[in-house]
Parts: sequence; structure tokens; C-alpha cells
Amino acid sequence: MNAPHNPGGKTHLRLADGVTGDAMFAGPNGEYRLFLSRKWINLFNPHTKLPNNFVLWICMNPSIADANVDDPTVNRIIDFSMGWDFDGMVLMNCCDYRATYPEDLLKEGVVPCSKGNLPLIRNTAKEAQRIVCAWGNLHRDLVHHAVDVESALRADGHRLYCLGLNAGGSPKHPARLAGDTKLIEFKGVPA
Repeated sequence: MNAPHNPGGKTHLRLADGVTGDAMFAGPNGEYRLFLSRKWINLFNPHTKLPNNFVLWICMNPSIADANVDDPTVNRIIDFSMGWDFDGMVLMNCCDYRATYPEDLLKEGVVPCSKGNLPLIRNTAKEAQRIVCAWGNLHRDLVHHAVDVESALRADGHRLYCLGLNAGGSPKHPARLAGDTKLIEFKGVPA
């Protein structure tokens, strides 16, 4: 058996008191994280194991967070989600390959998305009370992954939100935004 995949990253944070986590990994070495959830109210949908009343976040790619460890981005997402009175959050990504640095998605031999990623995003979105797009500025060779996710969610009839737009029209990443940043409807990246 090969060694577990190491996505890099140095900041491993324990889950806050009262917060529980779950995660789903794929690939022979766990190199893909399809799903990460956190809940702070002890309510689960018994049919899906998702938190009741949750917000679905779509970022670019996962880093080190797992069922028991947070990273700074996950902490920020939890703060926003709690502030909006949700019971939990689910974090998924346009590309589910685990890498602290998005440029690692462009390395030779790396397949940025597993085959199960987009179908799972679409299924999870059906249960979400809100969907927040937060993938930030992307390398031009990765933009099509975000377009695929956005197009699929819109085709399924979902309204999408974000925490503001970057100069190029992509939804801002939450890591460095003020805690009182307001949600706006995400109408899509201009053509």
C-alpha cells in the first residue's frame, strides 16, 4: 500500500468545542477529498448524514482539513456559516484533488477532479439551504472546472451566492474577508 497523500500545509487546527466533523476521501492514497462537513447543532438528516439547515460552500480545491482537523479556510467558513444561523456547513470544491497550493493542480500527472466530484456536488446541493461560491481567482487552465460546477448547479435550478467579486468577476475566497462581509447573489463570471 502506498503512503497516504500529503496535500502540504502547515496549519492543522483542532475542531472547536461543540463542532463535529465528517469527510469523504477517494483515490488509492486519499488524494481526493470529495466532501467535508462541520456541524455545531446536533441535528442530522437521517437519510443523508448531512447537517440539517446547512450551507454548501464551493471553493477551488481542498487542503489538509479532514474529519478531525481544520485549516484556516475551514475556520473562516465556519465563522461565516455560524453567523448566518446555519446548523452546519458542507465544503466541496471545483477540483477535489488535495493540495494546499492550487498550482499543484497543474503538475504533470495530477488529475484535478475525480469522476465522482461533480455528481456528488449536484446531489449535495439538492439538500442545501444556501450555496456559496467561493473559489477565488483561478489559473486560466483551471477555470473550466469552476464553469462546469457553476453551469451544472444553475441547470439544476439553484440560486448561487458569493461574498463579493474579484476584479475578473470570480467569487471571492473567504480566507481574508471581514467577518461582516455580506452575501450577494452570484450571477456568474462575465463572458
